[in-house]
Amino acid sequence: MANVASQRSKLIEDRLGIRFALPDVFFDFIGYIDMLWMTDMFDALMFVPTALLVLSHERPWRVVSRLLLAWGLASLIRITTVAITSVPDPRPTCQYALGNVFTKFTLHRCGDAIYSGHTLIFVICAMVWASFAPKNWGGRILTFFMFCLSIAGSLVVIANRAHYTIDVLLAWYIAPGSWYTVAWFWYWHVTKKGRLLKIEFPVEVGRHKDSDTQEMCEHRRVMLGLMPDGTPYDPVSLYLNVVRSEAELTPPLQCEAAPSTLMQTDPEKRDSADMLDERKTEECVVSVGNSSEPQAPADGAMAGADLGRAFDEDFGEGSRPPQK
Repeated sequence: MANVASQRSKLIEDRLGIRFALPDVFFDFIGYIDMLWMTDMFDALMFVPTALLVLSHERPWRVVSRLLLAWGLASLIRITTVAITSVPDPRPTCQYALGNVFTKFTLHRCGDAIYSGHTLIFVICAMVWASFAPKNWGGRILTFFMFCLSIAGSLVVIANRAHYTIDVLLAWYIAPGSWYTVAWFWYWHVTKKGRLLKIEFPVEVGRHKDSDTQEMCEHRRVMLGLMPDGTPYDPVSLYLNVVRSEAELTPPLQCEAAPSTLMQTDPEKRDSADMLDERKTEECVVSVGNSSEPQAPADGAMAGADLGRAFDEDFGEGSRPPQK
């Protein structure tokens, strides 16, 4: 699409017969320098420290995935903008990409304006440092230095007239937006769903660093709603598993009538013992059959009196409703 923009930009020069640049406020304050190689040098200055940060991170593939997704999203947006509106290139020594747009390749071609791809790299690398740098004074100082380097690179882009100021500003707006859009999507659709566990948690679910304690890992799993195996937390399934485990561990209730220890020689005592054993057996059977249901009071009058006392304690004796 940059080649398409370059060819469309040449149409402006062909129709007017002159090459010119649009008015730009920063062009009035920043003098022109013809050192286009400095824009690529700043790309390297941003990329090399970022690569070292990724390699030293506890979860490098997670950082690489976030970086490539954000960069890809911002580049996709740039594809839709670079060829929609063609503007005259601000650099007087640029070259037009002529010929087949799919096979012809030219560095720093004319018309490749909206928006700045170099500044996009600067800001994405700075966002990596803002999110994944060590959370100490050294990491904060390096992050501040990387943002200063990004601003300096953006000014170099403007000074070389590689882009208009609006191109650089759009890159500064779109790159952080793409970064945090990917971060939001990653959190809700990767981390919270327990996906890509080898990338998200390569050692253990909930563990960011080897020095993390087990309590920290458990706290992260609770906050993310994940089980130790990485599956999303399901309270119903967890409750059923606990109940099933308790049922397997609890021995079945056995009700047997205890043999009577009374003297068998006395017929009256023997009959009384048999009746007592039968009654205990019936009560045990009833309790086993209704063990899962609350037992209602046998005496209705006593239950009503208890409810009445509870009502008086809560609302006062005079507020009890009349009994019919």
